[in-house]
Amino acid sequence: MTGPREGVVVFRIQLLPRSETFIATQAAAMRRFEPYFVGWRRVPGLEVPENKSWTADDGGRLGRLRELRFRYFGSTKDEVARLKGKSPRLVYAHFALDGYAAMRLAKQLGVPLVTALHGYDVTMSDEALGATRLGREYLKGRTRLQKEGALFVACSEYVRGRAIERGYPADRTIVHFIGVDVERFVPPSTGQREPVVLFVGRLVEKKGCDRLIESMVEVQRRCADAELVVIGDGPLRADCEALVAARHVRCRFLGAQPSTVVQEWMARAKVFCAPSVVAASGDAEGFGIVFIEAQAMGLPVVSTRSGGIPEAVEDGQTGLLVAESDQQALAVAILKLMGNDELWQRFSLAGRRRVLEQFNLARQTQRLEDVFDDVLSSRRVQIEQSAVSPAAVCASIDRMHNSTFQRKQEVSLYELPMDRSNASATEGA
Repeated sequence: MTGPREGVVVFRIQLLPRSETFIATQAAAMRRFEPYFVGWRRVPGLEVPENKSWTADDGGRLGRLRELRFRYFGSTKDEVARLKGKSPRLVYAHFALDGYAAMRLAKQLGVPLVTALHGYDVTMSDEALGATRLGREYLKGRTRLQKEGALFVACSEYVRGRAIERGYPADRTIVHFIGVDVERFVPPSTGQREPVVLFVGRLVEKKGCDRLIESMVEVQRRCADAELVVIGDGPLRADCEALVAARHVRCRFLGAQPSTVVQEWMARAKVFCAPSVVAASGDAEGFGIVFIEAQAMGLPVVSTRSGGIPEAVEDGQTGLLVAESDQQALAVAILKLMGNDELWQRFSLAGRRRVLEQFNLARQTQRLEDVFDDVLSSRRVQIEQSAVSPAAVCASIDRMHNSTFQRKQEVSLYELPMDRSNASATEGA
């Protein structure tokens, strides 16, 4: 690439939770836009370079006061000037609640706001969202966000459908898959897979780890060597550990682990299983980037037909999907892959190829930057030709995205990049 990169403010209220590597990796993969992270406060988790980020709360009591001022009154003139010094062309907020929180900032910077919708933000019930102060504020301002936001980028068709049900405009809500780094997530070149069922994810109701533990009773009854390895942490960890003890399941809880450990286990395991369900709050799996990571490493998936998972895993081709909470069917699917080497190999190759064709992070990020260009071009049209209907402009963006960026690309086995065994994984917990 030649020439200066255009700026984009990547907004997240909290910078940056450990489970949100997809935000960091997508930003790092940008080539035409220079990401600059902005948020309310920093949290323990993923490191965001200080020279490429700014938060209102930089610690202490004064930091908390600055956060409250930023939250309710926006940035000061000095802060706006500092951010304008990064030459931002647009604000890109992750999650709907963050999009609402970033509206004032986008107006102060005089740039369009693009909001990524990832799942809970459009699947949770209003009652559940309203249980927090931020959720209540978002619900009051949701209609304004839907009206004023330049574009909404859903992580799956499922999320787009749920967003439209919640009032997001169909003509300004598109689908874009994030993707994974296929140069880092690669199948191991050598080595025998172990009889390990791997779970990677937060230990919350939606992820269904308790259902997997129950299914492992039958799996281990019929496959004595099988072991469950759980990577991740969360409020339900103690409950899951107690269930393991009560059901006498052979299981290791590794807690939240660095990316290298996640990848090591993906290279060792025989089956990846995260049997997501719709939580009582309505929270559902929007897509599940961890399923793509597993398939990129040639690790077949067993999961459920919940939320956007069927878009991440092709049932009967790259993995096996069962009905939510059907623990017997889950056990049967796991045993089927563990005991059928021919089927396992076929799924392993098909999963890797599908990721290369449809979920390559570099290619998907390039497409996202094309979407940003379309938004900026449409904004120029709106400024220069005020008679143009905003709805028509956004419909044009949607048509361009669908025709240009969702076109299936043909990739033969001979065109696939060579796998490398020394790549490292991104954080999966």
